[in-house]
Amino acid sequence: MENQQRIEIPFGRIIIARVDSEAEYSTLLTEEDKEHLATLAAPARRAQWSTCRVILREELGESAELRYAPAGALILVSPVGNVRFVSISHSDEWVAVMLSEGRCGVDIEALGRNFSRVASRYISHEERVLFEAQVGNHFEGIMWSAEEAIYKYGNTSGIDFIEDMVITGFDTAEQTITAELYGHTTPVVHYHFVGDHILCYLSDNQQ
Repeated sequence: MENQQRIEIPFGRIIIARVDSEAEYSTLLTEEDKEHLATLAAPARRAQWSTCRVILREELGESAELRYAPAGALILVSPVGNVRFVSISHSDEWVAVMLSEGRCGVDIEALGRNFSRVASRYISHEERVLFEAQVGNHFEGIMWSAEEAIYKYGNTSGIDFIEDMVITGFDTAEQTITAELYGHTTPVVHYHFVGDHILCYLSDNQQ
């Protein structure tokens, strides 16, 4: 697939690509892929889903068996080489696909979104007091993306983003975030700016 960016990380990689409306016609899609695609009515959703799936097929091959967990996370049923876990995300313009040896989560968000109207649902008063001035521009967007990546990493439905997930530190020079989920420290969350988007990711093997 064209217009890709690749981020090589210890124990894995992330592929970022523009949403491609032609991806649903790719010969890489399996019959099972096409059956699922047929259940999606919205053209934008079809383009996002098929772009992600084409990348997965390019990276893992058509024999890779992919399923969705009850919480919504994508599961690679059997390892393909060193890849044991996958995570996907999309905005209107971009998709991000993470392949890792360890449990992982990835999120990509357009920074032009209005995060402030829902910020109280995922940013506590304490987190805002501690980190907003330090992080500066795009604080709400970075927090949203980081917590979405942690949510996918946790792969548990019913997470309360205020009570169950706590951001404990930012290193803006290294672009890393420390966090706790259900009182346990998660792997470090890494973040990068991709044009006018923010990309966040973490995995069990990522340091």
